[in-house]
Amino acid sequence: MCKYIDDLKENGYKKNSVKKIAKKYKIPESRLLKYYQSKFFSNISQAINLPELVNVNLNTIEEELTSEELKKEFRFIKIDLQKIIQKSLSIAMTNGFPININNIESGLMTSNAGDSAEFIFVARAILAGFNCSSVDVRSSKYDAIIDYNNKLLRVQIKGISAGNYISFKDRDRGGQGVDHRHERNIGQRITSEECDIYVAVDKQVGICYIIPMVWCDMLSYDECKSVKLDKVLEYKENWNIIKDLTI
Repeated sequence: MCKYIDDLKENGYKKNSVKKIAKKYKIPESRLLKYYQSKFFSNISQAINLPELVNVNLNTIEEELTSEELKKEFRFIKIDLQKIIQKSLSIAMTNGFPININNIESGLMTSNAGDSAEFIFVARAILAGFNCSSVDVRSSKYDAIIDYNNKLLRVQIKGISAGNYISFKDRDRGGQGVDHRHERNIGQRITSEECDIYVAVDKQVGICYIIPMVWCDMLSYDECKSVKLDKVLEYKENWNIIKDLTI
C-alpha cells in the first residue's frame, strides 16, 4: 500500500489530516487530496456491482410511488430509466468528468477550464436543437450566441465545479503589480446590458443553469455577488427559458 494511504489510515481516514500528511511529504495539499479521491473512487467503483446498484435505485423509486397510476407510468419508462441510471452512476463513481489528469499548470488549466464550460454549454445547446455557436472575440461581454425564432440571444457562460454558489459579477483582476483597489481592476456586475442569458455550467457533470438576465437584474449589488444554487433551481436544466425569451 502507498505510504500516503498508510499515513491516512493511521489518522483514521480523516480529511483534516490531509494537510499534515502533505506537509510531511512536502507535496501540495490539493494534489494529495486529488490523489486520495481518485484512488478511493476507483477502489469503490471496482468493488460494487453496478447492475445491482441500478436495481436498488429502481426498486427504491417504485416503492416511493404511492398511486397505482404513477406505478403504471413508472413501468412504462422503467427500461429507459434503467439505462440512464446506469450511465449516471458510472459518472458518479468516477467523481464526475476527468479534470486535469495531465497535471497542466494551474494558471493555464484555469483558462482551459473556462473554455471547457463554454464548449459544454454550446454542445448541449446544439444537442437540444438550438442554433448556437461560440463567440471568438475574447473582449466580448458574452461567450456564445443562440439564434432562435429569428432572434439572437447573447449568452455569458461561467463554469462551476465546487461549492453551492454562483456570482453575477466578473472576477477582480489580479497578478503581480496589479492594484486590486483601482476601479478598472474591480470586477463589474453582469447585467442585461451585456447579455440576455447567464449560464452556470457544472463542469463535474455538465448540468446547466440557464438564467435569464432580467432575473439577475432584480438582485441588489450585494446579492449578485454570491447566489446560492438553491435560489435558481427553477432554471436548472430549464432549456425552455431560451424559447420564453424569444416569444
